[in-house]
Amino acid sequence: MWNSVESEKMPFVPYSQGTSKIKRILDQKTIGSKRFTGFGLLEIPPNGTFPQHTHPEREEIYYVLSGSGTLLVGDEKIPANKGLTLYVHGETPHGITNETNDTLTVLYVHVRVD
Repeated sequence: MWNSVESEKMPFVPYSQGTSKIKRILDQKTIGSKRFTGFGLLEIPPNGTFPQHTHPEREEIYYVLSGSGTLLVGDEKIPANKGLTLYVHGETPHGITNETNDTLTVLYVHVRVD
């Protein structure tokens, strides 16, 4: 099985909480995967947030593509600059803030925990 997506044509849409936008490029429903649950991009505007959240059934990886900000993991604040990669188990509250004047773009991938 395989899938190909022209992600450049997919729009960013407002995320339901915070002040960020999300582009869900692939998700479990569109590709029919059992473990892989999502792949996409987050856009956090200047002074924006992608709120802390949990999902105990999934593990997640963030990769900072451009801009800078802060990754919030539990009570910790981790400086996030281009090239930073962060793994987090979904049981741990995690989110992103952008206190700069530039947009922060982050790639995310998550998989189901068995």
